[in-house]
Amino acid sequence: MVDALPPLRIAIGQLPMRWTGADNTRAIIETVAQVASAGVGICVFPELAVTGFHRQIASQAKPECVAAWLQEIAAACARHRVAVSVGAPTFAAIGSILNSQIFIDSAGARIGVVDKCGLTAPEATFFARGSARPVVMLQGRRCTAVICREVEDFDEVCAQVASGAPEIIFWPGLMGPQAGECGLKPPRHVRQAQRLAKHLEAWVVQANWPNSLNYPEQSAGAGRSAVIRPDGEIAFMLPQAEPGVATFALGDGAFRWQARAA
Repeated sequence: MVDALPPLRIAIGQLPMRWTGADNTRAIIETVAQVASAGVGICVFPELAVTGFHRQIASQAKPECVAAWLQEIAAACARHRVAVSVGAPTFAAIGSILNSQIFIDSAGARIGVVDKCGLTAPEATFFARGSARPVVMLQGRRCTAVICREVEDFDEVCAQVASGAPEIIFWPGLMGPQAGECGLKPPRHVRQAQRLAKHLEAWVVQANWPNSLNYPEQSAGAGRSAVIRPDGEIAFMLPQAEPGVATFALGDGAFRWQARAA
């Protein structure tokens, strides 16, 4: 159980999305350095945090570029002794591209990758579907990821991870209330995550983008990354449509928020 281990400090990088991998990577590395001084063990970033999740992703999702950016991030992890869960494209030998969440430990080693299985129709025109959802050990905790709208795929996710008994499920994405959900608190996608957390008796830690580059008008409903307890209750939610970094101890209901420039 999580409670049997020393308290784990986690950071959520709810960072502003930029158009280039170079800019996003710079922000990720700065965040890793920033949270190290707060004793953070794991820092989680949103879906496709390295390239950004936008209509120009094809120009950024180049194997040699992504490899260099991830190498920079891994070096920062080793330098500051902070593990990360970070989104980036990965590339299969057959030439397909996957939307992946990558786990890098505090020594800078890549220890696991979760590929997005539940793609939307537009995503499937660019990305290949994943086929598994491994559970990996990160900072002494059994961890996995559910990427963005996959939180809706309750039965599939539970079947994939049940034998691994995850303690922490990282939930990177770009999510906000859908049409017709105005005034629904919490939004439907958060309720789905609550159901998943309760069923699997795992923490769900969301890292949500605070802005949309493709649809700026939807940025107003972004952000609000949620942390959900294993009993399904919401521990807290971060500010809406605001970039920043939150640090907290797993098990606490409070967090420290440091705003970032938009």
